[in-house]
Amino acid sequence: MRVHRIIQEWRTCVADQLLPDLHGHQAKALADFSYAAALAGHCQAGRLAASVPTPATPASAQRRFERLLDNHRLRPRPAQCSLARGLLAHWSGCTLLLLLDETPKGNDLRVLSIRAGYDHRAVPLAAVCYRPDALPKPLPQLVHGLLRQVWGCLPAPLTVVLLADRGLCWPLLVDWCHAHDWHYVLRLQSQTKVVGPDGVERQARELAPRVGTRWLGEAEVFKKAGWRGANVVATWEHGRQEPWLLLTDQRASLRHCRVYGKRMWQEESFRDDKSSGFHWEKSQVNEPAHALRLLLVLALALVLATSQGSVVLKQGRRRQLDPHRRRRLSVVQLGLRWMQYAVQHGLFHLLRLGRLYLYPK
Repeated sequence: MRVHRIIQEWRTCVADQLLPDLHGHQAKALADFSYAAALAGHCQAGRLAASVPTPATPASAQRRFERLLDNHRLRPRPAQCSLARGLLAHWSGCTLLLLLDETPKGNDLRVLSIRAGYDHRAVPLAAVCYRPDALPKPLPQLVHGLLRQVWGCLPAPLTVVLLADRGLCWPLLVDWCHAHDWHYVLRLQSQTKVVGPDGVERQARELAPRVGTRWLGEAEVFKKAGWRGANVVATWEHGRQEPWLLLTDQRASLRHCRVYGKRMWQEESFRDDKSSGFHWEKSQVNEPAHALRLLLVLALALVLATSQGSVVLKQGRRRQLDPHRRRRLSVVQLGLRWMQYAVQHGLFHLLRLGRLYLYPK
């Protein structure tokens, strides 16, 4: 009965708070399999089937999971929008870090995603999945579509800061941020043309040509796009292999290096999807539409783990899982280990699955 009560709490949370626009059976299936993925620490059907909290046999649960991934009536984009609105409902009045990046699944698939930075990790908001040699649209159009999707889910008022690496540092992002009153910190490619106050055109890497050099100020960039005015922070710090060349809408300051450093939260979150959490890289699901439904399951599992990890930290139980004086486990790892510990020892009263426990700052 206790197991049934716990999973029913998570089903209710998913159906009422996170995916209220989905059909009840779809929301229930997504809740069951995201819970199972969190307990199993894996996303392969055969591995998570034994952790599905129903009386069904593992073989039956596996077939149910495969049917879910093949269900064309489960449309990932509306589900992502619903999830994003549920996650961001309590972000009103806060500063939201949006992290834009692409990650591969071996040589089979690529996923372009936007996630919300949270406690040194990132929770998924929107994603598109494709084969590297068969993009459904040109990459700039995919980026623009994701930006529009996330923008439609934001509460008001909200301060948004967009972070992106040099592979996606395009005039498109600058134009979008100016049009929608977003802030941005983007990393320039080293060969990007820059014109400073002296009127001299140079490559961005020339602003910080060697270790220990810096340049901060207003500039114009993106020559091929007709130039865009912005602020540039160029610094080559000791111990780094290359300079950081950052573009921002705000006054140039070294604090933007600290802000941009939070882009690594997305990289760590990708590791949670893969080797550190759910082993997405080992999945045999390589058809883009099916893979996007699987990523929806993993997004819910990641949200569940993040929420439970936040409970652990808020209740002061961190050292029951992480005995070191300084915290070494991420909020996601704390949540996964706490769930596994509670279930294995029958301590279901320690779990809080009835609602989300996220604390935006």
